[in-house]
Amino acid sequence: MTFSIVARCRRTGMFGVAVSSSSPAVAARCAYAQAGVGAVASQNVTDPTLGPKALE
Repeated sequence: MTFSIVARCRRTGMFGVAVSSSSPAVAARCAYAQAGVGAVASQNVTDPTLGPKALE
């Protein structure tokens, strides 16, 4: 099971991403953020190209 959350601070506009899973180093392929654009999280078993595509 994987849990993911993405949040934005109303005051600063900054984004945060957190992913928790039984899979080691899950955030390396599931949590993405880009300054001035936003943040996105995918689930544990995923295509690692999805995060960058979502931020385009």
